[in-house]
Amino acid sequence: MLSSRSPAGVDASDHDDGWDKPEGWPVVAAGSTIFFAYLGLIYSYGIVQLHLNRANLARISTLSFVGSVGAAMSPLTGMLVARLIRRVGYRATSIIGSVFLGLGEFTAGWSTKSVPAMFHTQGVLFGIGTALLFLPAATVPSLWFKRKRGLATGIAYSGAGIGSAVIALSLNKLIEVGGLETVLKVLGASAWVICIPASYFLKAPPGRLRAVAGIQWYATFPLFVPPFLLPLYAASIGISGQTGAAILAAWNFASAVGRIVMGFGADAFFGPVNSLLMSLTLIGITTLALWPFASTLGLLVFFAILNGIGSGGFFSLMPVVTGAVFANEELANVISMLTTSWTFGYMMVSSITGRHGRTPVAGYPLDAYGGRDSGLVAFRPAMFYAGSLTLASAGMVLAIRLMETRKLFARI
Repeated sequence: MLSSRSPAGVDASDHDDGWDKPEGWPVVAAGSTIFFAYLGLIYSYGIVQLHLNRANLARISTLSFVGSVGAAMSPLTGMLVARLIRRVGYRATSIIGSVFLGLGEFTAGWSTKSVPAMFHTQGVLFGIGTALLFLPAATVPSLWFKRKRGLATGIAYSGAGIGSAVIALSLNKLIEVGGLETVLKVLGASAWVICIPASYFLKAPPGRLRAVAGIQWYATFPLFVPPFLLPLYAASIGISGQTGAAILAAWNFASAVGRIVMGFGADAFFGPVNSLLMSLTLIGITTLALWPFASTLGLLVFFAILNGIGSGGFFSLMPVVTGAVFANEELANVISMLTTSWTFGYMMVSSITGRHGRTPVAGYPLDAYGGRDSGLVAFRPAMFYAGSLTLASAGMVLAIRLMETRKLFARI
């Protein structure tokens, strides 16, 4: 159950004991900068996947698996990373992660002709980097704040949406001009330049250095379906590659807005649990009611904006909800356990084992229904799968909220 303290787990006495000081905002900026690079690269993978598929490297299901390995490494190793933080600290862990992140992307530039090579570079090496970066970037900003924790966390996470939008807007054109191999190398070098200096500023406040779930993993694995499939979907209904990249950028920018707005709303108006419920409901409804019928550019952009706002809110609210329930000295440990539980969700996105081997759940029906050239009908199974599971997750959050209080307008 939630803490009996005031909304969002804030006690009045906490406002004067070193919380919410200006020194925390450079830490927030550092976390946002890291999310700009690492989650920006993850959310823009759909464009890389589109170009690899056009080059006939592999089927969509296989390429989706490569991308989801990189994303899944973070939750898979969450508790191991928490133990590493205890030994070497947040800053050193983040610097090591930055090295691996750039190395994976850089070496992927030499791997575009081989699926196994892409698996080991874009998948494993890149994934180790994401694993080592996520927990410091997600946790340290929250350790500096209580009263403004939702806003601070939302700003930190908003870097992901901004980075994804910037990368998505430029990536397709850069690939057309410079080639995929060169662009991947440039992205790898850029990851080093951005993340290593930012990692230096990831420090916990004095006295809080200790590195310290079912709904979470159930909710997580549908959320990567839109960013992975939007460029492919846009191409399937006759939209140009550059416009498809712009639609993905709109989704990512909306995600950045959602991270800040939902975080602020959790602090000021609704409480973290209500805000999480709203985020999941928005994702589920837009995925089921808008996306399957988005056969025009305008409707697809409308879906991308609303769905992006909801998805951004979900990820930024996770540390806020956790902080409202658990003590701050345990925050990193608890978040590491929650993100480890996400592994089941990522693996359900990334793979099922059939007679053809591992195939991503969202990519498998796309191949089964004729691939990206078969139009709208081939994408609908993935849409229905993602939307229904997200609404099921919202139902679980609603049940928890009703267990806490049945008052309709209670801030919780």
